[in-house]
Amino acid sequence: MKKKLIFARKCDWCNREITLNGKDSDSYVVTAENRYFCLTQTPGKPAERDCMADYLNHTKQKLYEHTFKKKLEKKEKEQKEEEKEKKIKSMPRVLAKLDAFQKELKDRKWKERLSKHPS
Repeated sequence: MKKKLIFARKCDWCNREITLNGKDSDSYVVTAENRYFCLTQTPGKPAERDCMADYLNHTKQKLYEHTFKKKLEKKEKEQKEEEKEKKIKSMPRVLAKLDAFQKELKDRKWKERLSKHPS
């Protein structure tokens, strides 16, 4: 009698051992990414164990939570910027002094340039 190799692999989701060939082989699904998932189902009834569906649902939920978190962070950042703008607008006297100071600095730089390169 010839010896027959039996291949076994672990499910990538639940780590259950799957027999890939032979008389007692288990049903399984292989994805394009070469991931193996176990599938326990009787014909005509919904699956009792479908690790691929669980994996896909988990990745979709994770992606949704990530995008939702990014949206919340963006809103919070916008609110902080608006608050800063409101604070600055509420101080017109300080802004006027700031503009005057900036103008004075520009004038100084301009005068320094002229003094270095007389024409």
